[in-house]
Amino acid sequence: MISGSTSRHGQMPRIVFFLTIVTLFYVLSAYCAETAPKTSKQTTAVREVKTDPGDWKKVLEAAKKEGKLVMSGDPSEEWRKSLVDMFQQEYPDIKVEYIGMNGRDFSPRIRRERELGQHLWDLLSGGTSTALEVKKFGFTVPIRPLLLPENADESKWIGGLKSLFTDKENKYIPTYTMFIQRTTSVNRDFLKDAEIKTSAQLLDAKFKGKISMQSPTAGASFSALSNLGFMYGEKFIQELLSKQNIVITDDKRQQAEWIVRGKYPITIGFNETQLIPFVKQGLGKNITTLEDKVIPLSTSLGSLSLFKDAPHPNAARVYINWLLSQSTQARLCKNVRLNSRRLDVPVVVKELAVDPAHLENYFDYSTEENLEIRMRFQPIIKAAMPK
Repeated sequence: MISGSTSRHGQMPRIVFFLTIVTLFYVLSAYCAETAPKTSKQTTAVREVKTDPGDWKKVLEAAKKEGKLVMSGDPSEEWRKSLVDMFQQEYPDIKVEYIGMNGRDFSPRIRRERELGQHLWDLLSGGTSTALEVKKFGFTVPIRPLLLPENADESKWIGGLKSLFTDKENKYIPTYTMFIQRTTSVNRDFLKDAEIKTSAQLLDAKFKGKISMQSPTAGASFSALSNLGFMYGEKFIQELLSKQNIVITDDKRQQAEWIVRGKYPITIGFNETQLIPFVKQGLGKNITTLEDKVIPLSTSLGSLSLFKDAPHPNAARVYINWLLSQSTQARLCKNVRLNSRRLDVPVVVKELAVDPAHLENYFDYSTEENLEIRMRFQPIIKAAMPK
């Protein structure tokens, strides 16, 4: 018995040693797991936005050989200077052929051209309604895979890349501006606060014949009208269009001049950019917006589309990354008096700034999902339009 007892005690040190080794093994394994590089999924995500400097140099060289870029955008001088002149200063070897036109005119034009087998355009810069329409026709290709790391960085954009791209697929249409876009503007030199404060008051008979807007079947006025319908219902739109003798124009400058001069002191579907030429002359400084039931967000004309079979694909890629960069956004947004979606760009118009921490409090009518909601008002608008 003494012999057996001694044998068991003699084995104990070896057992303790073995257990100690096993314990150390698991501790070291856990430590290595903690300090090792992250999972392959995360590593892949980083590689997706990594661009080899040599590859980008080839893109630049190819773009210079193409020597040209064809795009459409807003016809105003402020947008032309920002989208064309600033780019030409940095890339003089790439000529920008810029055709200014309203979105409602561009969409039918490119449809006719595509039916004839013509592929004339590289890019479209403008409103999201037009961008989403041409995307629906299958005319555009994804932009997201073409972004340089600086522009593909989630932390640089309000709401991240999911917010940057307005399409359902989250890859076709980046929208680089973002701001509160009230539905209705009023010139306080002619109508004081006590007379009208909110857009809900637009049906008041005393404002009959005092309201203007652009053609409401597309563009900014359609966005504003459909948002009014979203807030106040279909009957509101029907009565507004059929009873208030609204004056309609297709000329943005004329719309701006009407409200500045007070001919029609209320206008629907309007933004700060249209006022710039008048403000420079000391006019239109007392134009404000009416309160809305829901706070609407807009990108105005700050969306970008790349066309399928673009004739100058490398020049287009250079332009896309130039436009979305921090330095370009800072200058462009100052020129057109709109706020950028980039978080590292200073706010231009403080009263129209979006709170990134509370995006759920806004209705962004630029997204594809919300456009579908708004499109149900289009036949109502057409039916209510004066014949």
